Amino acid sequence: MQAQYDEVEVLGKTYQKATESEQKVDNIRRRIALMKERIGYKDAPISQKSMQVKQAPNRTIQQHSDEMAKLRAKMQPKAKQETEIERTDRELAEAIERALAK
Repeated sequence: MQAQYDEVEVLGKTYQKATESEQKVDNIRRRIALMKERIGYKDAPISQKSMQVKQAPNRTIQQHSDEMAKLRAKMQPKAKQETEIERTDRELAEAIERALAK
């Protein structure tokens, strides 16, 4: 165990002196391998599930166009809903205008 740690330290120091990029890459790879050995890391697949590709549904051009139209309609800005206060203000302004017009 101590030999692995010493080797990792030595590789770390030699990395700083390495001038070629390939030497640096080999150095890093070796250090990673030593650290994996040290902690008992095993390269296992991330997922045990079988990778199945789902088939896209077969749709006609019309069905696709309809779906796109629905999505576009959802993305349109919604009409501003007039609140009760705004409606009251508008009605008051109209009433004042009518009263002044007489």
